[in-house]
Amino acid sequence: MSKYETNVEFMQLPENARSRALLKGMGYTTKELKQPRIGVANSWGETSPGHFHLRALGEAVKAGIWQAGGTPFEFNSFGMCPMDIGKHGIRYDTPTRDIVAAEIEAATHLHMFDGLVMISSCDKNVPANLLAACRLDIPVIILTGGPMQPGRQGGRDTDTTTLDAACWAYGVGKTPLSLDEMDYLEDSVCPGPGACALLGTANTMQCLTEAMGLSLPGVSTTPAVSSKKIRQAKETGSQIMKLIKAGITSSDIITKGSLTNGIRVLHAIGGSTNAIIHLLAMGYEMRLDDDISLEFIERIGRETPCIANVRPSGPYTVTDFDEAGGVQEIMKRLEKFLHKDALTVTGQTLSENLAQAQTTPPSPVIRSLEDPVSEGGLAVLRGNLARSAVVRPTVIVDKMKQHRGPAKVFNGQEEALVALRENKIQPGDVVVVRYEGPRGGPGLTEVFKVIGFMRGLGLEASCALVTDGKISGFAKGPFICQVSPEAALGGPIAMIRDGDIIEIDVPNRKLNVLISKEELDERIRNWKPPPPRVSDGFLTVYARLANPAEKGAGINLRLE
Repeated sequence: MSKYETNVEFMQLPENARSRALLKGMGYTTKELKQPRIGVANSWGETSPGHFHLRALGEAVKAGIWQAGGTPFEFNSFGMCPMDIGKHGIRYDTPTRDIVAAEIEAATHLHMFDGLVMISSCDKNVPANLLAACRLDIPVIILTGGPMQPGRQGGRDTDTTTLDAACWAYGVGKTPLSLDEMDYLEDSVCPGPGACALLGTANTMQCLTEAMGLSLPGVSTTPAVSSKKIRQAKETGSQIMKLIKAGITSSDIITKGSLTNGIRVLHAIGGSTNAIIHLLAMGYEMRLDDDISLEFIERIGRETPCIANVRPSGPYTVTDFDEAGGVQEIMKRLEKFLHKDALTVTGQTLSENLAQAQTTPPSPVIRSLEDPVSEGGLAVLRGNLARSAVVRPTVIVDKMKQHRGPAKVFNGQEEALVALRENKIQPGDVVVVRYEGPRGGPGLTEVFKVIGFMRGLGLEASCALVTDGKISGFAKGPFICQVSPEAALGGPIAMIRDGDIIEIDVPNRKLNVLISKEELDERIRNWKPPPPRVSDGFLTVYARLANPAEKGAGINLRLE
């Protein structure tokens, strides 16, 4: 018996007449029910611009499936885009990845899909699709929804970060713009649907999906509202049928080699720190976590310069990146470092795909390996304060890459935001926001607003942030995040006191609190965990079961 068999013959058995009758209740014909059953998991909805345009892509995918001889069955997940930054609800942000992945996993098994096309755009839905692909060893393709076009103001490109700077300033009592100017920006920075026009987590994860061979070449950076995206959707629907006929499943594509390619591209584009969490979670799901580790990611980073001169690491938008050749051009420049034998959803290897990739003219958007934007896109720090912590050097001013300063400690982001509003943070301070890790948050909380308020106060060149939470891919400034072990598990970050001197040394990958080992050990012996932040609802499940950040912060604690 082959590794992969469709459910077509099983569904035609007399004992399954009841199932066929139910499907005919929706108008499916006998002929259609004899064809491979393709799930179309679409995150279309009206909760965010990243997913608002996906209804049309879903229709195009289904058209491609019909034309290729399959029968599509569309279902929906909610499109995740956090609107409650800085409030308790943001703690649901990371867990939604696992909720959506579980939903797709369950729907696929319950409805006996022979193949799966997943459609999504934003920073939790794309990783959720990737985790679902890891769990479901069937033919799978991901169609990412593409980037938003940049806004325009005064002849210059704008995006949500243009507005963020003013928002954060207002949040701490500054008024850099008039209210009319704010309204103008508010009306113009998001000119239509798609993932925000920079390499935040959403576009980073779309790029990595392509780099790992799970979407068709060129899909990740094609603008959301283009006719090309509709054509790609039809081609995706058609291609899933070819994968079914060839018996190519997700485990043929998601391998150590393809994950390594994704890690390599992450560093080369200077992508979001949050991508590390998602890559580690994929490694955990595929039982490759001994290989796909933070140590491995760091080693790849030391070998791979950042060559994408794209926001927030550079001046260009993701639309510019697409015109410069996008992920395929990045991979062509990295070709000597890549696992070119990795199989992709084209049914061909990466080497064959790159041989067919269109040649693009030289551009300042994608630099050469000899003239990079920086020496590495992401870095992992270690020391007596953390077994591991993640930083994005490309968004830190040079003088803050090595810093020592007194700690200002807060047991949660809400406390830190109050202190910033009240101007209690001074130049030189190191803001410590703890109990925001996977179990302490619970949820591996996004504390983006803290670094935003620091920028609003003009502290990004004199203060640093250290947190066991996570930081948005939109953020710029000296932030060190995903500190592990987290405070809720008694990690050293829980032992820091106001005034302790913290040493941050990005070039030498160090993160330390400058107290003696004896003092730190004494504090650890006397530490008591605080009471849980939540006592009911889904977050209590996450608080009990979440893996540490260095294992991807997922709730799928596997049974060995």
